[in-house]
Amino acid sequence: MVNILANVGVMLMAVYFYMRTSTGWHEQAGGNKSDIINSFLLEVLVGIILMSFSIVVDGLRYDFRFLLFCFSAKYLDWKVTSSSILLLAILRFGWGNDQVAQMNVLASVILAVSLPLIAAFIKKKWNDLMQLYILVSYCMWPTILLSNYLIADRLQAVYISMVMVVVGYGSVFIMHHFVFDLYYLIISASTDHLTGLKNVRAFHKELSSVEQRNNPSVTLAVIDIDYFKDYNDCFGHDSGDATLRQLAGVFNAQAVSEATFYRIGGEEFALVLENTQATDSENFVRHIQRTVEENVFFATTGEPIALTISAGVAHRRKNESLKKTLKRADNALYQAKRNGRNKVMIAQLH
Repeated sequence: MVNILANVGVMLMAVYFYMRTSTGWHEQAGGNKSDIINSFLLEVLVGIILMSFSIVVDGLRYDFRFLLFCFSAKYLDWKVTSSSILLLAILRFGWGNDQVAQMNVLASVILAVSLPLIAAFIKKKWNDLMQLYILVSYCMWPTILLSNYLIADRLQAVYISMVMVVVGYGSVFIMHHFVFDLYYLIISASTDHLTGLKNVRAFHKELSSVEQRNNPSVTLAVIDIDYFKDYNDCFGHDSGDATLRQLAGVFNAQAVSEATFYRIGGEEFALVLENTQATDSENFVRHIQRTVEENVFFATTGEPIALTISAGVAHRRKNESLKKTLKRADNALYQAKRNGRNKVMIAQLH
């Protein structure tokens, strides 16, 4: 019983720390190379810990690796799932080079190939919980088959299989709600509830993360709605909020992988562009400014509103802190407003 609780505890802690330190984890379709490597290493580490808390019955080791593979197939890149299944099968020999370990390799090869395919096939056919039930059922079959094949006492084999099914499904139910609630809390802490964009807290966290990566190719833009106070006074705050949501929709529609939008104030937004040439970054911000100018927004009464934005853009200087880069972008924004608004101003590099 202690080992069962230890396995559940290890799984819950792994999910917590992974989600706590990862961005965009939920339902991610891929991820960059660094994300994939980190996910793979974490999954292998958790698998080793789970094997360390195995329950041994008649020479067979039982643990919750099948749950690990189930959640990995559902939420992580297939390369992470397949690679970790195969490596853990090899590492299993560290607990004995016997018939069970050899048969486990064969079962793991089959799982590594088929599990991601099943996860992809059922992704849009059932809800998340039902998908997890299907995946965990599939992940449990090698262990149940081995139990019935290698344990002479049929009654004991059936009992072990029943315990696995009950504990497996029960753990999936609990962990599904744990994952959903934790994901909601993490997203809520970094999301602006009005627009759905990332908030100022996420913005400053991202700046710190970029500084730690020491990425020299970074462009920051600060965007402000022109005469937004007048819109609020004329159409009311509800229409002002509706306009902010519509503007966020425009930003999302124009977003690219290198660009992330944030709402950092009442009518103020920020944009972080990484790994993009300076000229391309400037053209992207100008494209956003023209798109907003050409777009038609609506008050809550249905009345059309013409909206424009001003933006200040700053490219990070060599060895410059992003705090200073942001300050230069802010100054460029003020210059755009002084020069008549509905403009994009670029901060000088020198």
